[in-house]
Amino acid sequence: MEVIGTDRKSNWLARLLRLLTLRRLTDPGAMAGDASIAFCAGMALAAWLIVDRLQWGPGVEFDSFGISMLALAALLGLALAYVMARLSRPLLPMRYTLLFVVAPLPLLIAADALLGMWLTERWDALTWALLAVCLLVYAARALRAVSGKLQIRAVLAAAALLAAYFWLGQRIDLRPTFWAPPDNVDAPDAAMSPQIAEALLFEQRDRLDEALQAVADSGTDPSRSSVFFVGFAGVASQKVFAEEIKLAARVVGQRFDSSERQLLLINDHRDFDSYPLATVSGLRYALGEIAKKMNIERDILFLSLSSHGSDEPLLSVSNGVLPLEQVSGENLASALRDSGIKWRVIVISACHAGAFIGALQDPDTVLITAAAADRTSFGCSDDRDLTYFGEAFYRDALPRAKTLRDAFALTREAIAKRELDEHVTASEPQAFFGERIERLLSRQAIRAPAP
Repeated sequence: MEVIGTDRKSNWLARLLRLLTLRRLTDPGAMAGDASIAFCAGMALAAWLIVDRLQWGPGVEFDSFGISMLALAALLGLALAYVMARLSRPLLPMRYTLLFVVAPLPLLIAADALLGMWLTERWDALTWALLAVCLLVYAARALRAVSGKLQIRAVLAAAALLAAYFWLGQRIDLRPTFWAPPDNVDAPDAAMSPQIAEALLFEQRDRLDEALQAVADSGTDPSRSSVFFVGFAGVASQKVFAEEIKLAARVVGQRFDSSERQLLLINDHRDFDSYPLATVSGLRYALGEIAKKMNIERDILFLSLSSHGSDEPLLSVSNGVLPLEQVSGENLASALRDSGIKWRVIVISACHAGAFIGALQDPDTVLITAAAADRTSFGCSDDRDLTYFGEAFYRDALPRAKTLRDAFALTREAIAKRELDEHVTASEPQAFFGERIERLLSRQAIRAPAP
């Protein structure tokens, strides 16, 4: 029986839209050609590239490894088309079933992105169940349109194959992605439910206010500067950043008498409750509130940041599925400027951290970075408690150095030796010492170094 029409092929797009909206279709074969298949596949690829890029956020780079994962998804599409073609009665040309597979992909990609943004956990399962029913109805109507019969066996077999693929995808990551953050930052952790993520964000202002209340005011001695410590651990999926900031708080507290004047903003997948989250908005708010406790003319901010980095300059900020803004040279400089804090010591432990120097340097600022703008630093894996820089600066150098300049010199020497021994490209830690703050620090007696 000849059921495939061949005329009026120029109207294939209109017929395809009728099919996707589950409306009655006449002469369906006129839409199944090379042009329509290529168009739908191209639209799906473009939609995925855009949606995937937006979900990752700024600072990511194209990752060619995603091509291999795309090939696996394409193989699934071919398998679905083959199963439906071979199990239909009468047998169908595979180019028709292949069109039915690729045609709804742009809509599914857009729906996945929108549902992920708007749905709470309560409605997630129900909505996806309804979407699955719509796909089954779509497949049944499409096959019936070209064969004249309801192809139950073909539809169920395709549904089983698709379910098996998604079941496997829950156990190993089969989701193709073409983007990767600098230094292979982990993808957003889908293990955190949207319900938990929303609750965390909602309560952050209260957590910050509570933590800020515990920060002591400036000292009463007019001849002595008080040091206020703010720590920022950017990436939750690797504990090394949280542990490094906690150590920094302890060491700076001991050397600069800032133990009662410290605030920690920490993203840590092991602990969502002990500290306010590290976010750009939270940091901006915290700096503004800390400034109210300071004597702006004499007190010093010690700001310590630890994360992954890139040379844009950019520091990664991620915590579960939360869509967080990244720390850039521009927004960090703006937050510091708007706070009104004059004297600053900023230490950035991240790859390419030297790229921040241009945006932040001034005569009232000390900047110490773990790497040059074009170099990576080392030791940021989840099985470590400190990065190489954290060990060299916070653990080893700062507790015994007489000045920050001495601490940096000891750090740079220790890291250079370690990297040479390990035969890795030197990270070349960088520093900028503003002349005015160096004069202030020279009059600031810090506690004696550890024996």
